[in-house]
Amino acid sequence: MADARATMARLRGRLRVAILIVSLADLIALDVPALLTHLDVYIVAWPVVAGYLALLAMLAVEGVLITRGRSWGWWRWPALGLTLAISVLVNALIPAGEVPGYANWPLDAIGWIAVVLLLDVDLAVLLAVLAAHFATNFVHLAVAGQLAPVPLINVGTDVVTIGAFQVMAGVATGMLRSAANSAARAAEAEEAVRAAEVIAARVHEDRRRRSEQLDAVVRPLLIGLADGELDPATDQTRRDSAIAAARMRRLFAEGDDVDDRLLHELKACVDVAERRGILVDLATQGSWPGLPLDVRRGLTEAPVRVLSTARNWARVTVLGTDSGVSVSVVADGDAAGIPAEADGAVRITTVEDEDRLWVKATWQTT
Repeated sequence: MADARATMARLRGRLRVAILIVSLADLIALDVPALLTHLDVYIVAWPVVAGYLALLAMLAVEGVLITRGRSWGWWRWPALGLTLAISVLVNALIPAGEVPGYANWPLDAIGWIAVVLLLDVDLAVLLAVLAAHFATNFVHLAVAGQLAPVPLINVGTDVVTIGAFQVMAGVATGMLRSAANSAARAAEAEEAVRAAEVIAARVHEDRRRRSEQLDAVVRPLLIGLADGELDPATDQTRRDSAIAAARMRRLFAEGDDVDDRLLHELKACVDVAERRGILVDLATQGSWPGLPLDVRRGLTEAPVRVLSTARNWARVTVLGTDSGVSVSVVADGDAAGIPAEADGAVRITTVEDEDRLWVKATWQTT
C-alpha cells in the first residue's frame, strides 16, 4: 500500500510537470506573438507587458518548486489574486472590439496559471476562479455595449474550448488527489491491522509464557498435595505454598500497564505477605529507570522468598541511585533457599543474625 501511495505521488508529479509544460507552451508559443503584434492596439501597452512577465515569472517559480518537491502553500493565494488582477487589468486595456480577437491573449493564459496554482485545492475553487476570469470578458462587452450575437458567440466559443481543457486538467488532479487520499487511508488501515496482529501475537506469547511459568511453579506443589506426598501441616509445605503464591502474584503484576513496574510487582508480593497476617512496611527512596523483565525478577526473587517465610513482620526498602537499584528486606525469617545471584546480573547479599534476616538485591548500571 505504501507503493501505491508512492505511485500516486509520482503520477501527480508527472501531471504537474505536464501542466507546466502546457502552460509554458501556451504563454510562449501562442501569447508572445499575440502580445507583440498587438502592442499598438492596447490602450496602454506597458501594463500588458508587465502582466505577461508576471505570469511568466509564476511559471518559473512553479518550475523551481517542482524541482524541490514543494508546493505553493499559502503563497498560492497572493499569486492567484495577482493573476486575477492581471486578467481584469489587461482586459480593461483591450478595446472592446478586440475582446473576441487574438489580442486577448489572457483569455487562455490566465486559466492555465490558475490550474498551476490550484493543483492542491478542491476543484470547486478552480471552477470559481475560471468563472470569474471568463466573466470579465463578458462584463467588458456589456460595459462597451458590444453584446451583439457575433462577439458573444466568438467569446463563448473560446471560453468553452479553452475552459474545457483547463477544467479537465483540474479534474485529473482532483482524481489523483482523491486516489492518493484513498491509498493513504487504506495504508493506515493496513498498518493498524498489522499493529493489532503484532500486539495480539505478543499478548498470546506473553500469556503462553506466563502459563508455562505458572505451571512450573504451581503444578509440582498441587500434584504433591493431591498425591499426599506433601503435608500441608509442615512448615516447608507452607513456605513453598507462600512462595508459589507470591510468584503467581508477581507474574500477574508483570502484565499490568503501570508507570513503575518494579514497585508494582513488589507491592503484589507485599500483598501476599499481608494476607498471611505479616506486618509489612514498604519504603522507597530515589528514582530508577524502566528496568527489563529479567532485572526486575532478579531484584524481586529474594524479597519474595523472605516475605513468604517471614513469621510476623518485614520491612522492604527500594533505593534508586545513578549507579543502580537495590531492594532490601529485613524480616524475622530464615535464609533457606535464597540464591547468591539472581536473573539480570543481580547480586544478592544475605546477613542473618539470630531471628532477624537481612537480604539485599542489587543491580548496577553498566
